[in-house]
Amino acid sequence: MMEQKVELLAPAGDFACFRAAVNAGADAVYLGGEQYGARAYAGNFSPDEIINALRIAHLSGRKIYLTVNTLVKESEFAGLIPYVAPLYDAGLDGVIVQDIGVLNCLRESFPGLALHASTQMTITDVYGAAYLQRLGVCRVVPARELSLDEIRGIKDQTGLEIECFIHGAMCYAYSGQCLFSSILGGRSGNRGRCAGPCRLPYTDRRNRTQYPLSLKDMYTLPILPELMQAGIDSFKIEGRMKSPEYVAGVTAMYRKYIDLYLQDPKRAYSVTPSDEQVIRQLYIRSDTCTGYYQRHNDRSMVTLGEPGYSGSSPAVLNDIQNRFIAHNVLLPVTGHAAVRAGETAKLTLEHNGISVTVTGKAASQAVNKPLSRADIAQKLGKLGDTSFTLTDLTIDTDGASFMPVRELNELRRTAVSGLEEALLKQYELDRKTDHVKTDRKPAGSRARGRKDADAEVNEFCVYVTTYEQLLTVSAFPGIRSLYVNADLFHDRMEALSSLQPGKEYILVLPHILRKRTYPYLPAYEKLLGSGSFSGVMVRNYGELQWLYGIGYAGRIESDHTVYAWNNASLAFLADQLDCITLPLELNRKELDRLSADYSTSFVLYGYIPLMYSANCVRKTLEHCINDVRSADNKYDLTDRYRNPFTVTQNCIHCYNILYNTVPLSLHGHLDAVLEKRKYNRLRLDFSIESAAQTKAVLSYYLSRMTKVPHKEMPPEVFPYKEFTNGHYKRGVE
Repeated sequence: MMEQKVELLAPAGDFACFRAAVNAGADAVYLGGEQYGARAYAGNFSPDEIINALRIAHLSGRKIYLTVNTLVKESEFAGLIPYVAPLYDAGLDGVIVQDIGVLNCLRESFPGLALHASTQMTITDVYGAAYLQRLGVCRVVPARELSLDEIRGIKDQTGLEIECFIHGAMCYAYSGQCLFSSILGGRSGNRGRCAGPCRLPYTDRRNRTQYPLSLKDMYTLPILPELMQAGIDSFKIEGRMKSPEYVAGVTAMYRKYIDLYLQDPKRAYSVTPSDEQVIRQLYIRSDTCTGYYQRHNDRSMVTLGEPGYSGSSPAVLNDIQNRFIAHNVLLPVTGHAAVRAGETAKLTLEHNGISVTVTGKAASQAVNKPLSRADIAQKLGKLGDTSFTLTDLTIDTDGASFMPVRELNELRRTAVSGLEEALLKQYELDRKTDHVKTDRKPAGSRARGRKDADAEVNEFCVYVTTYEQLLTVSAFPGIRSLYVNADLFHDRMEALSSLQPGKEYILVLPHILRKRTYPYLPAYEKLLGSGSFSGVMVRNYGELQWLYGIGYAGRIESDHTVYAWNNASLAFLADQLDCITLPLELNRKELDRLSADYSTSFVLYGYIPLMYSANCVRKTLEHCINDVRSADNKYDLTDRYRNPFTVTQNCIHCYNILYNTVPLSLHGHLDAVLEKRKYNRLRLDFSIESAAQTKAVLSYYLSRMTKVPHKEMPPEVFPYKEFTNGHYKRGVE
């Protein structure tokens, strides 16, 4: 039998699902409590239920991981430690975290607690994983979009535990990088409240109405050997919103095939047609795929014609209920009892080499009917509502003794309690005690982002994505600071020559950093060393780690995709960043709760990126253009209300960005924003605008900011009839 051990990790949205997962053979269960978990609409667990689940799980050597995987508002942060503390004391095996402030707080408050980086942290490469490793993370749940080769690279180069999804629903966007539901309806995926707008129909430019953003469910039983060989440590089943029958059925099936493979890896591996039929009858979306493990993107992954679930077979559900739900799996124990007149009664219980012996009161000489072996066995064998079942009991008795029933019951209860304590103690001794080396701060960090007393505030600056936008904005004398998309300089030397003296340029790195981008990193390093740029903006933790690795000592800023929802996150990031762009999902009252002690940037205008995806809308609906210099890198979709969405294709790094139908613009709140004088930089973001639109918007804002009208656009007229205030007024739940 193969020595490799892989953890089978099952979901539990409530206690019934937890029981179902354990009964079906899960090695570990992940679940959410009543706070901070990214499944707000699951049943979830009370603190007492989690503590009870921990006891049940640990008795049989299983683990429980708590999801603390939402972004946390400042008003909620004070409750974090009181929430986790009793669970930590009860033996919580680990927490799954998204918020960097939460991660740092838990690391400092609970030094023995295993920290797992959620897939919501969008870890897409070795650099991102290494960054979190230095913060004490011992396990990473990388983005679902990674290939087996990329996963193997993270494992080999960091040694971190790797947890990957193997079954269940798949988001179209990179997890943690989706504001689609948030912006359209106020239900944020970063808060566990996604409404699933990607599952709705959209009409393409050929007037075909389909479901181009709805991915098939992941199903990896056929490729389990490849996943095992990639070095994945934990196989994760998606489904905290699913039923106990789903949890048990899927868990049991993967348990079966993991064990079959490990018993004889050289034996030909295949899934039987009957088993495949069973799992396809368990709440599967219209079809399945094996995810991104063997492809970067593909039309075959999308449920173009039918995004809904096909339901479950009543016969399959009934079978699962009978096998895994009607009766809990109990731990087999053997026992030995000694009941002899004039001697204290003894009972020994043993499970898996762990035994306890307890004594009771002395048995008396029987006056009438002595206790028979059957009497003793019947009383001591009633393990009832415990985690044990008595499989064998030997009895030493003289046939002339007597004990009251209550004393025999007490002897049994004491022995059961003692065995539970012994097993739980042994579990604690067996738990992994070696921790990843942690530093107080990641390499390269220094106190950077503290706001100086004389620092400039409300500095007006602009981000540009296209060459035409760069030329347009550079022509405005009122703009001193420009953030420039690094991809503009890919095989385009004229873009570099268009940078003007006297202006400050910040090089903006790609939204997604993956292995396929590594060949471009030397060019970015060369640009940063050219003297043309006074700083760099990162969009993710991987890029920050890369900058540390090349010894970059210049100015570093973060975009709004590096989330800072609370003061703990701001304080942590300010040690490494010179300026932090605040998130797009906080309202003005929540923004006001953030400390003014740190250098921050605030987005006043721009088409909000609703999602970043590895899958390509254009490739799905037409064909792959695969042209890094193509001017035709946009594709249009309209929703059922005829609202237009623009999707851009980044063929250099091979990802899509889907933008909101109308731009964010806070010109109606500009006076209030300026009066706060809290932000160091106020930013206009240009992405899909033409040169004319860029000029019009910039002219309008400069007129408002400087109170000096520009001939291109009078200050009282905003160029767009339709726009959104985003979350500045409403925020998210």
